[in-house]
Amino acid sequence: MDTIAPFKSRGEALRLYNYLNQRRIASTVINTPRRFGPGCGLSVVFPAAYRNEVESFIRRSGISGLVGFYAK
Repeated sequence: MDTIAPFKSRGEALRLYNYLNQRRIASTVINTPRRFGPGCGLSVVFPAAYRNEVESFIRRSGISGLVGFYAK
């Protein structure tokens, strides 16, 4: 199952996407579904198995615009 991570900042969404891409973790950037509320309009989709790694990266990098994690 995949995880959707919507952001308030386009730059932060792309920062996470680039991080995952550099580590060869399958991910994509999508338009944020309306049900996840307002934001910048971008979300990163990645395999749920990498959620701990993503959370760790977000803490280390000071990303503050994450709306949350949602199952796809």
